[in-house]
Amino acid sequence: MTDEKTPSLLYLWDKRTLYIGPLSEKLSLSQGAATLSLALDKPISFICEGMAKPISCRSLLLPAGFSVTVDTQDAIIVNCNLDALGCDFFALSQRMQKNQSGVAYDLENEERLIKEFINMRVTIKNSQAAFEQLDELLAYDGDAQYKVDPRVVSVVEHIKQTVDDNLSVEDLASLVNLSVPRLVQLFKQQTGVPMRRFRLWHRLYVTAVKMGKGESLTQAAISAGFTDSSHFSHTFRDMLGMSPTAVFAQPNELKIMVPDNAS
Repeated sequence: MTDEKTPSLLYLWDKRTLYIGPLSEKLSLSQGAATLSLALDKPISFICEGMAKPISCRSLLLPAGFSVTVDTQDAIIVNCNLDALGCDFFALSQRMQKNQSGVAYDLENEERLIKEFINMRVTIKNSQAAFEQLDELLAYDGDAQYKVDPRVVSVVEHIKQTVDDNLSVEDLASLVNLSVPRLVQLFKQQTGVPMRRFRLWHRLYVTAVKMGKGESLTQAAISAGFTDSSHFSHTFRDMLGMSPTAVFAQPNELKIMVPDNAS
């Protein structure tokens, strides 16, 4: 499909992130966003609580905050972290053909998406072109409707805009005229994760963006609100199930693609 010199790609957008490249570690995931994973060259397998044995597949859809172990088996992987508010996850859920213990797998038209992502990896599209193609690949044209609470939208945007301030839950609840318990409940229902975990997830994103703009890992992590690079590495492994070096220090090179307006 590609040779060992083909770089891995990490696209970073405010709405989603997209990684395309090899992953050799077995991943113990509990991510801050719902995730679509596809294996481009051979099957992967997953197992989670309540399952007697792993299931082999080429595509799987993971809810935010869900704990699962994925054996990548050295495959070339597409890992797309979906929008925080659950719109992508809802759309993709309608297209998954099987479900086991909370993990949906076997995407309809799976082969088409695999071919499109293989082409994306080889041609290395710019950030805007890749975002538009991904938008088209994830689009849902069914009749089912997904509701988004505007108060949660406001809180999510405020967290993103104030990454340095670490506003309290009380401040955020006051912003949208909700009690703290009610905001905590609505936020978890909409995003799938508690606010603290979402905040950490967003700081991982901000760190990667700053690295894409030329900062060192330590500089980027501190700028994003982590106490030091060790704090960043611990959070990265806790959520993504692998060390940062597994992604950022690949022998085949990693290209980090950041939109021009990213900060």
